Amino acid sequence: MSPHWTRHPVLAGLVGVLAGGLAIALTEWLAKQLLGAPELSRPGGVSAGHFAAVLVAWVLGAGTAALVATAWCGGRSLVPGFVAAGVLLAGSVATMAAFPHPVWMMVGAPLLMPAAAWLGGRSRLARSA
Repeated sequence: MSPHWTRHPVLAGLVGVLAGGLAIALTEWLAKQLLGAPELSRPGGVSAGHFAAVLVAWVLGAGTAALVATAWCGGRSLVPGFVAAGVLLAGSVATMAAFPHPVWMMVGAPLLMPAAAWLGGRSRLARSA
């Protein structure tokens, strides 16, 4: 049996953020392999497919963060999962504020990321840990 501090909600949130960030990085890497790298040096060099892949990565990352954080604390609370997904949502909002993004992406991320976090935190996998 592991010591009690390893299941602490704060640690669960940190592990969730790391897992979500890893899921985002892997999804974006896979998208780059499939779609190729966008041409950032010219206007319009980023296609809608590239933006969609980033949105998918953000949504998967939020769901993964919530699932891992909820499972890490033993499924006792959804709060660590929602906080972990919220950190990733804040990062996506900061990215959208720093660089131009399509309107559909700026609307989709704040709607889909919390929904993915809720699904990840409520999943049977997270609650059975």
